[in-house]
Amino acid sequence: MNLVRSIATIGGFTMGSRIFGFVREILMARFLGASIVADAFVLALKFPSIFRKILAEGAFNAAFVPMISGILATKGKEEARQFAEEILMVLLVILVGLVFVVEIFMPEILAVVAHGFSKTPERFELAVQFTRITFPFIFFMSLTALYSGILNSLDKFAAVASSPMVGNIVIIAVVYLLTGFGLTTHGYAFSFGVLACGLVQFAWVLIPTFKNHIVLHFSRPHFTPRVKKFFKLLMPALAGSGVVQISLLLDLLIATFLPAGGVSFIHYADRLVQLPISILGTAVGTALLPLLSKQIRAQEYEKAEQSQNLALEYSLLLTFPAMIGLILLAKPLIHVLFEHGHFSSYATVQTAYVLMALSTGLPAYILIKVFSSTFFARENTFIPFIAAAIGIMTNLILALCLVRPYGHVGIGIATAVSSWINVGFLVYKLQQRKHFNLNKRIKHFIPRMLIASGLTWIALFALRSLVEPLLQGARSDKILALIYLVGGGIISFIAFAQLTGALNLIEAKKKFRKAKLGEEG
Repeated sequence: MNLVRSIATIGGFTMGSRIFGFVREILMARFLGASIVADAFVLALKFPSIFRKILAEGAFNAAFVPMISGILATKGKEEARQFAEEILMVLLVILVGLVFVVEIFMPEILAVVAHGFSKTPERFELAVQFTRITFPFIFFMSLTALYSGILNSLDKFAAVASSPMVGNIVIIAVVYLLTGFGLTTHGYAFSFGVLACGLVQFAWVLIPTFKNHIVLHFSRPHFTPRVKKFFKLLMPALAGSGVVQISLLLDLLIATFLPAGGVSFIHYADRLVQLPISILGTAVGTALLPLLSKQIRAQEYEKAEQSQNLALEYSLLLTFPAMIGLILLAKPLIHVLFEHGHFSSYATVQTAYVLMALSTGLPAYILIKVFSSTFFARENTFIPFIAAAIGIMTNLILALCLVRPYGHVGIGIATAVSSWINVGFLVYKLQQRKHFNLNKRIKHFIPRMLIASGLTWIALFALRSLVEPLLQGARSDKILALIYLVGGGIISFIAFAQLTGALNLIEAKKKFRKAKLGEEG
């Protein structure tokens, strides 16, 4: 239950982050719409984010967290601090060099990454200017990842989980501050907000590490045996994370050839899909990796198997109803959340189509994190790399085949299908190594969860027909209709899950109480 409590803590803070993230996206839709300025800012936001997910999240965590967790468990906090210090100095050299080179050659780099923008010179020039402002974000977020890894290895999840929420609040505040005083336009204001977001998030996790008596000092970089081992683990993870981000980069490159607004349609749809991915996927991955690492290091293989099955169960329990909701409610969600200001009804329809396509892969996006964590905990970063490589090739082939007949929707379909193929390969390799075994509990759970999901689909479809008149009314009526739909969908699934036996609320409540009493004792 400690895993479940950790997932709940991280998921709760991540939900707060996504709420403020939606406020940010609503502001973006209102002020920028689906225009050339919006397309340019989306590129400026995604470009450093791709590097962040390679350096600051996926690969770095996959190599760093198991190592520092193991050092903590066997040699203590001081040895772990020294290891983190060694990694910090090497990381600083890499980051300073990366930011310096990219800032200088930004026009040449974006001429390749966003080649389609060259057909509209104004959009390309804005993209260069915005991205030069946002790119140093990667420097601060990579350092944030280092200190977050330290805190996670100490089972201190709150500061790490809440830092993105604080970052989104900073972006909103900067946009209102700069535009409210007439200091700059909205496109530039959002770009400066992203830069400020990175700086504040770094400070947010730096302070708690000091409070936990871990202070990293500056010294000359040294390739110690531990650092060499770290990079040995990092390279396959970097390649694995890299191919995923290359896939996203190729999607972005393909999207730049779409008419103005195509990049924005994909972006707004992706933001909605990222809500359950971030809340559950980030929570599961963050809580599961250090736990599995410690259990495997202690040779508690049965407990590790139970942890994996429990993470799988809760992932499926939450992602299937979320997938149903996003598919059935795609248009009402986009209409109520984004359609105002510069965001047109045409943009609503096109974004909804992309959202439905992306949502079909929602469970796969989460399961990749669960199954990859099992390999990472065993210090095996090669298999996730192969799985990601297969995924990127599938995604690229499908995107190129589907973009001409289906446009931006085709890119969404390609992303979903390739993610399921990635999951299939990971499961096959886990079974091959006998690291994947469904216990009786989850075998009992899966068919009941599928039945509950099917019943929820029927109930939500009927509810959508009932509230359709409200969606045609005033804005207050539309918001009320959306509350009815989302709330009704959640209540329906909980009721059906309880009825079919997929969820036992009384048992879950007792376990949470027992876990809480155990911690207090």
